[in-house]
Amino acid sequence: MGCHAFSFAQTTTPTETVWTLQQCIQHGVQNNLQVRQSGLQVEQDALNVNQARANRLPSLNGSASYGSSFGFFNDPITYEQRNEQNQSSNFSLQASVPLFSGLQIQNTIKRNRLDLQATELDQKRAQNDLMLNIVTAYMQILLNQELLKTNQERYNLTKIQAERTEKLFKAGSVPESNVLELNAQLASDELNIITAQNQIELAELQLIQLLNLENAQPANFAIEIPTLPDPDQSVIAFDAQQVYETAEGIMPEIKSNQIRVESALKTIDIAKGAYYPTLSLGGSMSTRFSSGTPFFTIGPLQPVTETIGNVNGDPSLPVTYTYLTRQRTPTTYKYFDQLSDNLGQYVGVSLNVPILNAFRTRNNVQLSRIGLRSAELNTAIAKNQLRQNIAQAYTDAVGAQKRFVAARKQLESFEQSFRNAEIRLNNGLINSVDFNVARNNYVKAQSDIIQAKYDYIFRLKFLEFYQGKTITL
Repeated sequence: MGCHAFSFAQTTTPTETVWTLQQCIQHGVQNNLQVRQSGLQVEQDALNVNQARANRLPSLNGSASYGSSFGFFNDPITYEQRNEQNQSSNFSLQASVPLFSGLQIQNTIKRNRLDLQATELDQKRAQNDLMLNIVTAYMQILLNQELLKTNQERYNLTKIQAERTEKLFKAGSVPESNVLELNAQLASDELNIITAQNQIELAELQLIQLLNLENAQPANFAIEIPTLPDPDQSVIAFDAQQVYETAEGIMPEIKSNQIRVESALKTIDIAKGAYYPTLSLGGSMSTRFSSGTPFFTIGPLQPVTETIGNVNGDPSLPVTYTYLTRQRTPTTYKYFDQLSDNLGQYVGVSLNVPILNAFRTRNNVQLSRIGLRSAELNTAIAKNQLRQNIAQAYTDAVGAQKRFVAARKQLESFEQSFRNAEIRLNNGLINSVDFNVARNNYVKAQSDIIQAKYDYIFRLKFLEFYQGKTITL
């Protein structure tokens, strides 16, 4: 029976964890570092959307200050020059709300929403890339395990043949060179087994890294071995163009680039908004305190008589003037009284008309248009890359299918030739050199059919994935 029909179960130790392909994909999507990093970009863009929305709200800011001065100073309330120690404090509250800004705020909100959608699709693309990498590593393990089994069977066959030839040599039926060459071949087969085991461990290590399993090692890691059928000899039921037409509408890398074209258009609108005037509503409240500000209490009205002269210069005949006044008594101007008395309020609108700003707005518009052309080219590049990947996978799948059919016929021929060479060697009709030629042809045919089988299965799963189907084995 040809090795292409081999199916074997993987033996595990009690400490091993056996992973199915779906478990690997699910765990990788949740824990892979690159995928988690792309999730941070999604969170960042979501915050950018929230900030763009919040820019429509009023802004409110407060300030406070306190200071002490010595020597000459200008009283902030009376504006008098004083030469004394003074303590002062100021408080203010400002508010403003944009009324019109050339629609820049609205267009920024729309652009940031588009950027968020594109970033979410980028995360989906990272997940898809991870899924394909996991499937590749998973199938590489399966391939290497089949090669290992084949190498083990080759070793067993060579060992049996070497033991038989040793008996024939002792009986004088074959020369000693046959024994030596088969022993050398046995050592070579053992080396191939070690190499295959190393390849399995490397593939398992790659899968462990993709899954971000911190404490796992190839020694305690195993995957489920599914039964994979031989490639179907019938023609593949779809062509590369059909796959591309489906993939173009569902693959996140295409949709994200298309959305970024829309985002670039909004960036142009934002840049053009700087040509328009801006209108905002603002208001403020402020108050202050100064320890050097004088404060007096006013008493009741009292008459005051003053001499303003005399009659004909006779001091005995004074001329007097009487008036009413209130007595002012200096006292402390209380802190909170000053704050209440000095309270000022303001409300108004502000109009800013752009006239000339060193061509900054015009250049920003031109840069935004360049960004649009770049986004359009990125979309075309992504489509071309997708088309190329699908065409390559389809060509490889068809080629692997044909190689499998040819390799199966070749294996049957070389297997029969090997069996005949084995019989003739045992009867002393051929030497070990001719026997090794037949054996090596058989060994190569075994490897070729295994490689073709797994290459075909992987490429076919790759094409099914681009059609939106779930990858299963």
